[in-house]
Amino acid sequence: MPSPDQHADNQPAVSRLPFSVFAEDVLGHLFALHEEFGPVAAVEDQGLRLVLLFDPELNFQVLRDTETYQGRFFPIRGPKRSSQRRLTCGLLGMNGEQHSRNRRILKDAFSLRAIAGYRPAVESITDRWIDSWQPGTTIDLNEEMTRYMLTVTSTLLFGMNDQQKACELGEQIADWAARMHEVGTGALVPDAAFDAGYEPLLAQAEELEKSVISMIAHRRETIASQSEACDVLSLLIRGHGELGKLNDEELVGQACVLFGAAHMTTAHSLTWTLLLLSLHPQIAADLLAESLLPEESQTGLIERVIKESMRVLPASAYSQRVTGKRVTVGPYDCPPGTPVVFTPLVTHRLPSLYPEPRKFDPDRWRELKPSPYEYLPFGAGARMCVGGPLAMDILRHAIPRMLQGFRFDVPEGAEISAMVRGTMLAPVGDVPVQLNEADGQFTSHPIRGNLTTLLDLPGAAQANTRPRQPR
Repeated sequence: MPSPDQHADNQPAVSRLPFSVFAEDVLGHLFALHEEFGPVAAVEDQGLRLVLLFDPELNFQVLRDTETYQGRFFPIRGPKRSSQRRLTCGLLGMNGEQHSRNRRILKDAFSLRAIAGYRPAVESITDRWIDSWQPGTTIDLNEEMTRYMLTVTSTLLFGMNDQQKACELGEQIADWAARMHEVGTGALVPDAAFDAGYEPLLAQAEELEKSVISMIAHRRETIASQSEACDVLSLLIRGHGELGKLNDEELVGQACVLFGAAHMTTAHSLTWTLLLLSLHPQIAADLLAESLLPEESQTGLIERVIKESMRVLPASAYSQRVTGKRVTVGPYDCPPGTPVVFTPLVTHRLPSLYPEPRKFDPDRWRELKPSPYEYLPFGAGARMCVGGPLAMDILRHAIPRMLQGFRFDVPEGAEISAMVRGTMLAPVGDVPVQLNEADGQFTSHPIRGNLTTLLDLPGAAQANTRPRQPR
């Protein structure tokens, strides 16, 4: 990484790391920048500045002030009055009064009462998924969890009564979101690859918008004959008393952004948590035993396991805000439009907050009570993820049920690595897991890959290097 650059006029040091190089290995460079600069770093390239936060106090400064630091979920908004612009105009890209009103309307669809109504569908899909697995076979865990969560997310968002139609739309949104991740790294400093992918993305957005509008019309027809709405889109169509209803453009944006925010992040959280359990046999055995007890006799181990998994391997590696006016962040002057990034991946590993930060230790959560700006798998402040409680409910149900159905074994010597794709911490390639009868005989084997530098694994030799994305 290039050395920090101290400006002649005594301005704070910045990194001259090209954004294109940063994008090639976000995982490694996040840790390297923190090591080099401390609580806050800045990268400058072609006259543009990117500020990265690693410190909870700076997280607090940025995440509590929604007027100065504005939301922007998707990097490619598209031209005004384009389908791409409308599809990306969901809650995570809204600001001001529009964000406040839309969030209040959405909260009804993610209330505890609504989540309880979704639970039977989640249980049915989970049981069906487990029934499709066969003992003795090896699966790609991340592929399975991605397909499982596509079904769950599509069903809960778009309709429990017509799951096939809902999943077809979910597939279409997932394909569109994947293309945006492929093209999106060039949005800050466009290059030839960005130019080649931009127009096809806009065309894909036009087709997707037609499908979303068709689904909205379909849900309007069906809820007219239902006494109660039973999916997120139907609840949004019905509206919220004094706040009224979302207009069609808002419904289009919310449908796509909610799916984009929920699908892959929860899939990766499932993958990482089940993988961590397979690499820590005693914790897996304890969780299986507790899951078989009556609920009133349980100690909350599943909650601790999920929290610790989201600490060491947070599905959302980083998120960003954009300055709405000139402001100072740490030592850096940030003009309007400056991207400011906060990084759970690094903040969750600060030794001052989490002793032995690379150790997977769910029991630390028996006493640990970090502030919302020290532990932020779902963000923090007024823009905290509205769907976080639903994601947690799915994880609480699915993980014990899957452990009750099968014992997951990672083959010895399997190469398992992580990389930052888009904003998410995602597995590189397959995550091979052998499915065995749920006999409680948990064991673990040494693995290869950069996960051994991200984690202190039992019986594994630890490398004293920063994790880097495999080439």
